[in-house]
Amino acid sequence: MINTMIKKEFRECLFESKGLWMVFSTAVLLSILSIVVVNIKEGSVLAQTDILQYAMKAIFFLTFIVSLVLGASSFVSEREENTMESLLLTPVSKEMLTFSKYVGVLLIGCAILAISMPYLVAIGLGTQFVGTSVILTLFIGGILELSFVAIAVAFSILFQSSKASILTSILVLILVFMPGMMSGLLKQSVIGRILLRMDPIANAFDMMKAVLSDQLPIHEQLVHLPSLVIFLIIAFIFLCWAGGKVSLKGEK
Repeated sequence: MINTMIKKEFRECLFESKGLWMVFSTAVLLSILSIVVVNIKEGSVLAQTDILQYAMKAIFFLTFIVSLVLGASSFVSEREENTMESLLLTPVSKEMLTFSKYVGVLLIGCAILAISMPYLVAIGLGTQFVGTSVILTLFIGGILELSFVAIAVAFSILFQSSKASILTSILVLILVFMPGMMSGLLKQSVIGRILLRMDPIANAFDMMKAVLSDQLPIHEQLVHLPSLVIFLIIAFIFLCWAGGKVSLKGEK
């Protein structure tokens, strides 16, 4: 039964929620990015490793944005289209229903990550860091994808409006990304350094820099993993708590 539900949710995410168009748009954007980077990287003042890191960050952002939009609309769209009642009448628990929605969105995100790999290889072609960048992107991106989809689906359960759910999910993404994008400034203060040690994106970026730019072994950078794992645990706890609150529109 649960396999049937997951397949159903995946098809809905792909077709009814315009997930297929989002995947296609992401592929187009990555194609443009690859063409631009390949044409300018020879004359660029940036190191090849820096270019690869920018490409990885772009892949992360595009993947998470699509996943958040789909996840944040997963339950809300059911209530807005008055199909939630039929779902709740199926012989599936609220927890299993939440899980199937979560996995359905997660599969789309994983598909985008997989589609992104050839573009990353094209950007890094000619360097010795192609394999390492692919491993890092799938490893770090996989952990963060699990976390952000859980948060988005939880918001979809708790909010009554798809706009509110999507905007709140994207706001969380921006807030989590911001310390990593402002690391140079935040390192100037004690509070900023504490925030950087706690932020999963900042630690992900630090791991990427250490492995690609400083050429340090990946296993020596596992010190950056705890913040990503803690973020994942918090996201799952939030999803499990919200999963018990699945209800009809306006129902307490």
